[in-house]
Amino acid sequence: MSDNKKSGLSRAARSVREAGRVLRGKKKHTKPTYIDQQSKDKTSAENQFPAADQGVIVDIGMNDGKDTVYYRKRGFEVIAVEAIPDLCAAMSDYFTDLEVDGVDIRNFAVTDDGKDEVTFYVNKYNTAWSSVKEEYGSRKDGAEKIVVPTIDLSQALQPVSKQILYVKIDIEGLDKVALKQVMALPDLPSYVSVENRSLSMLNTLHENGYDRFKFSNQKYVEYQTIAPSSPHGHIPVHTFKSSASGVFGEDLPGAWIQYEDAVKIQKALKEARRTAPDNLFSMAIGWFDLHAKHSSAK
Repeated sequence: MSDNKKSGLSRAARSVREAGRVLRGKKKHTKPTYIDQQSKDKTSAENQFPAADQGVIVDIGMNDGKDTVYYRKRGFEVIAVEAIPDLCAAMSDYFTDLEVDGVDIRNFAVTDDGKDEVTFYVNKYNTAWSSVKEEYGSRKDGAEKIVVPTIDLSQALQPVSKQILYVKIDIEGLDKVALKQVMALPDLPSYVSVENRSLSMLNTLHENGYDRFKFSNQKYVEYQTIAPSSPHGHIPVHTFKSSASGVFGEDLPGAWIQYEDAVKIQKALKEARRTAPDNLFSMAIGWFDLHAKHSSAK
């Protein structure tokens, strides 16, 4: 990321920003709804965004930038992967206008079919539901079809794999694919999180040396706080918004659990979701991200 350190944005991100200005003149539904009120002006940004000297965090599924903003506030360089051009352009403008460096926004979709481009379904109701898979991306109000370039994370992240502390994966329907590509890196990140949907992802993590786990209930992410003793970079003033991924690593509440116990919990959550009518489980109990810690991490 030597070239990106100077500007904070890749050349591709700048091209995306220019294209997005044109797109935003025609389409209204792809603008991000999130604007960080604590860092809207340059004076505040100087205090909120310290030097990006804490390593690298990868945000796979940036969407409206909630998580990217948080990771950058912690003092990390952020590589943010997002398929929707408008969202990439808007967040590129956001950081550029504030003169904040250390953010590399990449306009790509994750897929495993080997093609250079893929059809992507931009959900008209909620951009977070957008997906390469039509059944995911077209929920509720349908979707707009666009064509976007694809990325192989195992190749794209290889040059910085030694610097990556944490990878967040949240892409509708393709989490397993993204996780598999991350697991192919020559140096694995200390921490990884995925949207908890299947035992296979837990097994994949365990097979690749991750031996401690936590389940984070995303229903309560707005109540999360950052411990003053956190080992992960700077401690910012930050309020988590609904649908953010929230804290990670050692900041997660509770003790890390072993693989065998994580399997029991995962199976219990699956059975509870299966037997609950409609969406009652998520409404009453919540929905979960699975966080994993590598055996090499202290």
